Amino acid sequence: MHADLVKLLDLQDKDTMVVDVQRRMEALQGEVAVLDQILRQAQGVLDLARRAAADGIRRRDELEARVEGHRILQERRQLRLEQVRNPKDAATLMAEFDLARTVMSKEEDEWVRSAEAVGVLELRAVEEEHKLEALAAAQTPDRTLLEERRAALEEELRAAQREREESASRIDRQLRTRYDRLRRSRTADVVVPLVGGTCGACHTSIPLNRRTQIRSGAVLDGCEGCGAILYPPEAPGSA
Repeated sequence: MHADLVKLLDLQDKDTMVVDVQRRMEALQGEVAVLDQILRQAQGVLDLARRAAADGIRRRDELEARVEGHRILQERRQLRLEQVRNPKDAATLMAEFDLARTVMSKEEDEWVRSAEAVGVLELRAVEEEHKLEALAAAQTPDRTLLEERRAALEEELRAAQREREESASRIDRQLRTRYDRLRRSRTADVVVPLVGGTCGACHTSIPLNRRTQIRSGAVLDGCEGCGAILYPPEAPGSA
């Protein structure tokens, strides 16, 4: 068995541990994301309710200003009616007064409906705000637990990374560089066993003389197909 093989297999085991913790952290983040999405949806509903209430208030205020404008104009018409002496002019002013009163009455009715609608919209916004607050409160225990798990995983990751670096430091720099380069370019293991005369990763056939050298520990050879570093199946860690 090649002298560096055990070191490489140990480093690979440490890398596997690091990846496992990272995957669990990603899964944990996924759980947090689900909770965040629920809150975002509730916040979106609240934002819509608030915008609807604000639009309703703006519409109500516009109607109120128009009604007030009509009221002022009617007061002026009333004064003119009291002062005019020509019957024809009085008739014209009275027709204007009646028409304006009809318009103003309609807009007053519309203002009442708008004010009632604003009350409903404001109540809905308050209800949606309470729902959001209740959701956030209901999530607190879960978020606390998730935060505790995240902190524990971060500590576990730091420990795994320290062990990984300690293992890597025991390997020749050139070999470690080779291993790291291969690991960055692969999703599977870098160090794989011979399986029936073929690469255990891509199943490329390995020539007999190279197999013999690998089994004897004379070389650390790589697969010509995928670049994986090969080791005899009876080596430690191959089970």
